[in-house]
Amino acid sequence: MSTLEPRPPYTEEELKTLYPSNLQLKLVQVLFRHGERTAVSARFQEEGVPPFWPYCKSAALFKSAVLNAPGNTDWSQLSYRRLIETHGSKGEPLLASGPGGSTEDLCQLGELTDKGRETTLALGARLKHLYMDQLNFLPKDLSNPAQFYFRASPIVRCLTSLQQVVTGIYPSHITANPPPDITILSRPPSEENLFPNEANCRRFRIISRAFAALAISTWNNHPDMQYLQSRIGKYVDGPVAVDGNPRLSGIIDSVNATLAHGKEVRLPPEFYEPRVREILNRINVDEWFRGYMQSSEVRRLGSGSLLGNFKDRMMDVVTGGSELKLALYGGHDTTVAAMLVSLGIFDGQWPPFSSNIAFELFKGHGMPKPILQDLPKTKEDEEGWGWWRWFGGREKDVDKRLDGYYVRLKYNDNPVVLKGCRPKGRHLDGDESFCTLAAFKSIVDKMAPQDWRHECNSNLDKEGIPPVELLEDEVDD
Repeated sequence: MSTLEPRPPYTEEELKTLYPSNLQLKLVQVLFRHGERTAVSARFQEEGVPPFWPYCKSAALFKSAVLNAPGNTDWSQLSYRRLIETHGSKGEPLLASGPGGSTEDLCQLGELTDKGRETTLALGARLKHLYMDQLNFLPKDLSNPAQFYFRASPIVRCLTSLQQVVTGIYPSHITANPPPDITILSRPPSEENLFPNEANCRRFRIISRAFAALAISTWNNHPDMQYLQSRIGKYVDGPVAVDGNPRLSGIIDSVNATLAHGKEVRLPPEFYEPRVREILNRINVDEWFRGYMQSSEVRRLGSGSLLGNFKDRMMDVVTGGSELKLALYGGHDTTVAAMLVSLGIFDGQWPPFSSNIAFELFKGHGMPKPILQDLPKTKEDEEGWGWWRWFGGREKDVDKRLDGYYVRLKYNDNPVVLKGCRPKGRHLDGDESFCTLAAFKSIVDKMAPQDWRHECNSNLDKEGIPPVELLEDEVDD
């Protein structure tokens, strides 16, 4: 599946179960993958796949802020349309064209398409329906900036997807005159954590290459790879391989991107056969995400920083008086999958376009405090520390600020259960999907680096696969 097929809206009966009356929703944070896009590289042109796809009507509607006069006081917008220029065999400039020879509405490589705009707009509309229309939680307008946090990775398709999600939630306010004052944050690439940042984390890059090498040695001569060779090998330059030409990750990228769009860009039918797609998914998941399954260092460097951001915003609401109600994070497939794997809730499927994880924070009322009966007792526990050391205070201090708060995660609108929240006392009685904030914080604090940049520049002399530290050992506490 490359395009997400969202479940129907919750019924009234489902709402009563999912949002019980003794829990008050306090904060919603949503991490989502961008919408459908073109392939990131021009592949399989010999098989009829054009390098430029005709699915970007926005190319005729671009606007840029321009300065009208010196002094930085007189600004307006320049409207323009974009055409794509390439060059011929002798370097001569040529206008790019898509199927049928048209030069209009063409997308750049890796650009969010019209369909991607539609699905992220629809994601926003679903969030509006649930959190504003059904639950009456979100404010009706964008007038209070303190209630919102919007951030996207520096890749344009993520920023555009975020803009579409916001539009889906607040359609009438986006077109208001004057428009609302919306802030969208971005980080410099050297500090970005909305994707696993190999380029700016040397240690993470070393480990990622080691796991890529492991995938090569594991799969290149495997019977499943031989099956791929028998089905799609005739379309590939050289043998089908993890490190082939194109890489296996490039093949699945082209399969998913073309499958999400029209017949004008389709690959030969063998690429879409169920067994071919299942093998492509399994091997690519192994190459890209095995590290998160078996290395705490990978989890810390690849997803721990972002996960820590989610936890910190919850703590700001609980202990810092934050007015925040909605946080949106525009990321990538690798962002979403790394987060799912790190938390032990990954289903093994590469996240479809517009996949999303919702982190919901609740405050209970009229309920007894959970009793932590199943946690091992140590000398530190007797002294009031032990498991609570993750919070920086003794148990009585932690209880005072975290007691009665719960966290629930939903992946593509379906509640999931964190394994570390299953023991008695670490979840709401009767529903394991409502993790106590204390238990959730304990899990996250083990993964969130105290100094990401320092850890990125440590252990640079160590090569190969790090020692196996299974995820279960971390999330089980």
